[in-house]
Amino acid sequence: MDEAYAHMNSDGKTSKRGMVPPDGGWGYVVGIGVGFTFMLGFGSSNAFGILFHNFFLEQGGGSGLPLVIGVYNGALSISGFLGGIALKKYSFRQVGLVGAGLFVLGDALTIFVHKTYQLVFTFGVIRGAGFGVMIPVSFTAFNCYFTKKRTAMMSANQAMSSLASITFPMLVTFLLTEYGLRWTLALIMAVDLHLVFAMLVMHPVEWHLIESNEPVEKELIDINDMKNKPAENYDEFSVRMLPAGEEDEEIKSVKRRKKESFRMNIVKMVCENVEFDLLKDPKFVSTLIGLGFAFVSDVTYLAMEPMLLFSYGFSKMEVATCVMVGAISDLAARLSLAVFTLFFVVDSRLIFFVGTCVTVVLRIALVSSNALWFVFAMTAVSGLVRCSVQVLFPLVLASAAPDRFPAALALHILFSGTLMLLADPIIGIVYEVTGSYVYCFFAMSFCCLVCVVLWTIEYIVYRKGTNRS
Repeated sequence: MDEAYAHMNSDGKTSKRGMVPPDGGWGYVVGIGVGFTFMLGFGSSNAFGILFHNFFLEQGGGSGLPLVIGVYNGALSISGFLGGIALKKYSFRQVGLVGAGLFVLGDALTIFVHKTYQLVFTFGVIRGAGFGVMIPVSFTAFNCYFTKKRTAMMSANQAMSSLASITFPMLVTFLLTEYGLRWTLALIMAVDLHLVFAMLVMHPVEWHLIESNEPVEKELIDINDMKNKPAENYDEFSVRMLPAGEEDEEIKSVKRRKKESFRMNIVKMVCENVEFDLLKDPKFVSTLIGLGFAFVSDVTYLAMEPMLLFSYGFSKMEVATCVMVGAISDLAARLSLAVFTLFFVVDSRLIFFVGTCVTVVLRIALVSSNALWFVFAMTAVSGLVRCSVQVLFPLVLASAAPDRFPAALALHILFSGTLMLLADPIIGIVYEVTGSYVYCFFAMSFCCLVCVVLWTIEYIVYRKGTNRS
């Protein structure tokens, strides 16, 4: 267990002169590992609608798709929150390998699914939880290794993720044509095995610190090495000293105390990592709810657009090309935004709000015509606008709680994950009742509209309060 505590010390604060993160060296290997994690994690997920189109047709329709996606993203969010907590006790590699193992296990089990509820469990729960665990590992390790080069390296990682979003739809379409669903899933699992190596390179940063001429103040984490353990050992020793007859009762008592202690530790752990007092701020609550609903619309759109296009009668190649166009537009928007923000200061919340307003219109426009050129145009514009949601949400969240971003992020993860678990199955029910994807896209527009209306009301109330003062 020495590796688990390599970046921790029981002395509180210390000054470690001349030792700083490498900002390169092994950090580049970690950067490649992080890039592969997001490339493989997001790549096949973005091609989910193409990959399982025929599967859902065999099940009698596409109502199961939003259910799977909702469970996947819900499991991802909740396990990501728990993974962040686990990093306080275990090393990057230990937590990361659990995530990679779950992810690949989900891939392996998905090969053999024949019913929607099986896919919900294998792809939604297991695979989603695996990816969720790897996300905090990747971000934390990356931030530990890079300081000055952080922005440049993160841009490179985002480029890798965007590249996967562009190429995976075409790749999946080709594999399905050549090998069918089961062998395609097996090949995806084989590729995803690289995640094990991506997590193995997540060394503790202390193994690779380099010398510097400047003294560095380093905040170290205080470790409480299982304070309750001696008491538990004492209880078990005392049980063995009891006469027969009383021993069974005492064993049950000890087990009950351990079980209660375990439950209390879980409650304590959640309370320590979720600062619910932030919910007393109406402006933060408005931001939290708006971001959550915008995310539901964005994630569900990516999964359900291919199903809508298949219902229009498009071929698999046309659908894959359309998805690729959206991904290319998204990448172009990210690069343009990165360059623009180098020279100009932007209001992240305003851009997010405007992007969400445009998204409400785009979701409805997409179902207004099935002409190929029109669908391609709407997808391209959606890709450009999607950048405002995906890239700017951390900045919007930070502006709502500038001094407490980690706590705000924890609440966002829990809220958005829970919301996806509830909202996506409802969208599936909408399809089941109406038999049309049109109303599903109306529901996605409604999710964006919640954000628009809520933030508009907040702005009016906040502005009136400011004028009165």
